[in-house]
Amino acid sequence: MNVIGLGTDLVEVKRIEAFAQKPGALERVFSPEEIAYCLARKNKYQHLAVRFAAKEAVYKALPFDGVAFKNIQVTNLESGRPQVRVQDARCGGLVILITLSHTEAYAAATAVVQR
Repeated sequence: MNVIGLGTDLVEVKRIEAFAQKPGALERVFSPEEIAYCLARKNKYQHLAVRFAAKEAVYKALPFDGVAFKNIQVTNLESGRPQVRVQDARCGGLVILITLSHTEAYAAATAVVQR
């Protein structure tokens, strides 16, 4: 497989916490499943922030523009390992690898796109 894209992003958790207070903000960016997963966690804003960073990283790594953040969905396997799905026909044949990390103040993600 050939690497065709690399993206990384760093987000301040407090920025996402402030964003989440705006009516309808989460629903514009996150899927219902992502929202439910994050809000059920003790450190919900860290989880929201790391998923936001993941969406940014994937967006930067894709070899085309025009994918809505809501169409980039971050989930976890039973093992806890993160995975990403992009709802866009142009992603056929692409493999997207993602890694996530967060602290109390920051969340980071890196995405690699392969063909």
